[in-house]
Formats: sequence, C-alpha cells, structure tokens
Amino acid sequence: ERSINAHGELQNWKNIKQLSFDKETTLFLEDGSVELKTDQFQLFQFGEKLFGKIEWENNGNDIQITYENNKISKKINDSIITTEEELKKAENSFWAAHYVVCKPFDLIADHIQLILAEDIEIEGKSHYQIQVKYDGDTVDSDSWSYIIDKETFKVVANKVVLTDHTSWVENLTYDSSSDLLFNAHRKSYRLNEKGEKTYLRAEYFYSNYNIEK
Repeated sequence: ERSINAHGELQNWKNIKQLSFDKETTLFLEDGSVELKTDQFQLFQFGEKLFGKIEWENNGNDIQITYENNKISKKINDSIITTEEELKKAENSFWAAHYVVCKPFDLIADHIQLILAEDIEIEGKSHYQIQVKYDGDTVDSDSWSYIIDKETFKVVANKVVLTDHTSWVENLTYDSSSDLLFNAHRKSYRLNEKGEKTYLRAEYFYSNYNIEK
C-alpha cells in the first residue's frame, strides 16, 4: 500500500479511462551487440471491458496487436494473421505489456498473495523484497519479486524467475509528468545461478505518457 501511494495512489490509477505511451526497446546479445530494436505505441482503455493495442514498425511492415471483446488479433500491414502460433505470441506480448504498465497498482487483489521475503541489498542499502504468488500458479509459472526502497517505497527493481533463466530488471528513472509515477528508463540483466549479473539483455525507454480520465 505504501508503494502504491508512492507511485501516485490507487484512486488516481482507478480514475484512468485511457493510458497511452511510447516504448523503445533494445535487445542485446551476450557479446553486447544489438539483436533487435523496436519503437512501440501502446494504448490501454480500462473499464468494464479492457481494450488495448500495440503498434510498431519492423522492416518496413506496420504491425498491430489488438485486444478487444476478450479476443486477440494481429495485423501486418493490411493482412490479418490467423496462425495459432503467431496469435499465441501476440497474446503473450499483449499481456506482458499490460502486466508491466499496471504495476504496482494492481498488486493488491484477492487472487494475489504477497510474501515478504528476505531483504535484498543494492549498493550497500537494504531493500524490501515482496514475492508475488497468483492463484493457479504452477511450477512452470513465472515468479515475480518486487524490490522496494525502504525510504521512498518506490519499486526500484524486479526479479523474474522463468523456466529457462532469471532476469533482474532495474527501474532507473521515472516519469512524473502526471499525478502517477510510471517507468521511464529500465534495464534488464540476465542472472547466473549465484544471482550475479551476467550481461545486459534489454534496455527500455518510456515516453509521451497520455492519460484520459
């Protein structure tokens, strides 16, 4: 609750009818070279029914993922994608984007269990570590932990344990252009079995936040 308040308070989040922003993503290979760079426009409309879309350009093609009426669709230019594999990837991409933008505001819910784990030290400073468990989680489900500054109560990092690797995502700067505090600059590192950073996997920049209430 303190972290939610530090990020702008729950009621301000609930008042949002539409949220949009730009997201620049750069993926890096282990040798430091760039694997992929994308510039996306993301939009979410909240209410009785969620609506959302993600748009970007890749190799001269305009790509759009849309979630409407509880259904995912994908278009490349004017072509509608119908293959099950591609639609599943589109669905995963949409829900991953939705998951990130809603944090930490939707972490208090009946279907979520929050566990206060052992403190984590970052640059000599102790931080809270909150593990998140969801109803229906299995051994293969992603496991998220939120690292919270003990003084400001901002979410400063995430630890994400997946089936094939573990990521450490640092929130470096925040966007304070509205009455809510959103991500502005993040870096994601791969961790080894000892929990040590091995290489920078991704860098994210968020900008041009627009809120309609």
